[in-house]
Amino acid sequence: MNKTQPIRLLPEPGCGGCQPSHSGCGGGFGRPCTSPELRGQPELVRCVLDSLRGVVDVEGGNIVDRQLVKALRIDDGEAELTVSFAPSCGIGRDLAEGAFQTLRRVLPNTDVYVRHAV
Repeated sequence: MNKTQPIRLLPEPGCGGCQPSHSGCGGGFGRPCTSPELRGQPELVRCVLDSLRGVVDVEGGNIVDRQLVKALRIDDGEAELTVSFAPSCGIGRDLAEGAFQTLRRVLPNTDVYVRHAV
């Protein structure tokens, strides 16, 4: 049984219900899809996303609502988060570290990986 089925928590405004791979989605008006790819138990994924809202940038926006989270997979003792800010940017490093520490706190017995989208 595959426990990492794609899930959809809430439809994004302007998005016509993208597929998890985002193939063919233009966000409604030629914009890229803003919905992250989410895999794992829906309750746990919701909990993690809610916790990641505590990771904020200098302007006060959090990484979930600012659509910096591109993917989250939680399965078999591993959590992988993909974010879209530049890893070389000072604030990007701080946000990545904040996300990593949040995942470690929320998922204490889980191997945590934070990756940067290109």
